[in-house]
Amino acid sequence: MPFRDILLALLVIFIWGGNIVAIKIGVTELPPPIILTIRFALTGLIFLPFMKWPGWDKFKRLLEIAIYMGVLHQGLLFIGLRILDASTIAILLQSQIMFATLLGWLVLKESIGWRTATGLGMGFLGLLLTLGGPDLSQHPYGFVLIMCSTLALAASYIRMRQLKDVHPATFIALMNGLAAPFVLIGSLFLAPAGWALLGDANWVTLAGVLIYQVVFVSLSHILWQSLLSRNQVATVTSFVLLMPVVAILLSAVILGETLHASLIWGGVLTLGGVGIITVRKIQKKMPIEADPVL
Repeated sequence: MPFRDILLALLVIFIWGGNIVAIKIGVTELPPPIILTIRFALTGLIFLPFMKWPGWDKFKRLLEIAIYMGVLHQGLLFIGLRILDASTIAILLQSQIMFATLLGWLVLKESIGWRTATGLGMGFLGLLLTLGGPDLSQHPYGFVLIMCSTLALAASYIRMRQLKDVHPATFIALMNGLAAPFVLIGSLFLAPAGWALLGDANWVTLAGVLIYQVVFVSLSHILWQSLLSRNQVATVTSFVLLMPVVAILLSAVILGETLHASLIWGGVLTLGGVGIITVRKIQKKMPIEADPVL
């Protein structure tokens, strides 16, 4: 892998890790459904001129993915970040790789050997350890929200494996554009008074958050696809293991969050388990779920 591509891969991982912090900042300014609706609408409109019509069959599959990845995963993730620390969620998000592995076994009949099973056991044990920390012990429903969020994301990855050759800008435009109306309707039920807060919000902060998500996160997805197309997939996807570490470090530096022993040891076990699963997927040349906060 060329040195330039290594730097670009690290840049993508840095952007993805920083996105968790950006969401945390955003949901402190506006209710989660409000800012998520704005983000989806802006992203869909900006990338609409660059999309290519995928055909009705792929369009229907993209609509399903938008519901799983956009409405359910992102919606629950944004609500969870209103409740929990970003560093905690950086660890909990890794469960999507474990859920995707289990769904691949159940739905796609993929095999799970003893090494992968060991990784799954370590990962889920690590998640249980994180429950002993003050963040999750005070907000156990936050844990449930993020588990549901990652399960929805894992389901979207199962669908994405059956979706081939979609133009990256098309995927971004449709995934965001199709999710926006559903989230808008949800905001009218869950946070009807939230839209009245737009005038009092700190739009300097919100503009930074939205620019980061709409532009940088979206472009990082396109860059990632470019890296995958010209390098060995196993080499590129191995960088994903660094993302939670980056997110935790940025959470500590930018948000001033503190790490507790249960989160540290739970995180070590969870990341160790995910690492084993990822290595096994690389060895089997299987797809790795590598875009948890698009």
